[in-house]
Amino acid sequence: MSGSGAGTPPGRRTGETAAWVSAVTAVVGLLLAVLGIPLVGGSSVNRTIADNAGAPAASASAPAPAGTAGTGAADGPDATPSGPSQPAPPPVPEGWRRVAEPGLTVVFAVPDGWTRKERNAIQSNWVSPDGAHDLSVKRDTSYGATAQDASAGQLAWYRDTARSSMAGLKVRTHTTRQNGRSALWLEIDYHWAGQGEPRKRVEVFVPGEAGRVYQLLLDTAATPGKLATQRRLFATARAQLLIDRAAQS
Repeated sequence: MSGSGAGTPPGRRTGETAAWVSAVTAVVGLLLAVLGIPLVGGSSVNRTIADNAGAPAASASAPAPAGTAGTGAADGPDATPSGPSQPAPPPVPEGWRRVAEPGLTVVFAVPDGWTRKERNAIQSNWVSPDGAHDLSVKRDTSYGATAQDASAGQLAWYRDTARSSMAGLKVRTHTTRQNGRSALWLEIDYHWAGQGEPRKRVEVFVPGEAGRVYQLLLDTAATPGKLATQRRLFATARAQLLIDRAAQS
């Protein structure tokens, strides 16, 4: 039997301990909030993980922001890419300008001074100021949805001299990469029917969305100087090509 001052009743000790723990927890929570450290299990942790992984916070079915091209940078409200991301092109080199063909969902570049010869539902054709070089960008579904099918169909058309006016075709085919995808690059030596001057056509075929295949070609007379120019033009034009894209130039 103990006196009234012999010790603290157990219930009181329990209450004081609970109060002390609550106070400590409150202080720790306040310090963590000041330091910006979220409590484990909070939504901030989930957002941080999503941000670090590059995943959107919204549903996976939400549309991607306009202008994103796999780089996280926005091109502006006039750019509306679709489909898998593709590498961003390098800056347009001096002496070139970017061209958009929204009806073909393609953006490309041409040298300054080049003029458009023709634009229709499937292609945009350009010519150099001296008429020595032609550049064409085409989007088609006529021959199939793969680079192999499209190039085979296009070559069959070229070999029909009555339709293409091309003769003496000699073709070399190379596998390559274009816009981050498997593609085919063709070198075509030929001459116009009834003419003996040798010519050179280089083309790249790259598959896009919705069964479309994009085709970029350059054509010129097969002289050493013009062929060297063609190689430079082709390399720059390929680097600037953006498919499944509509944007202002």
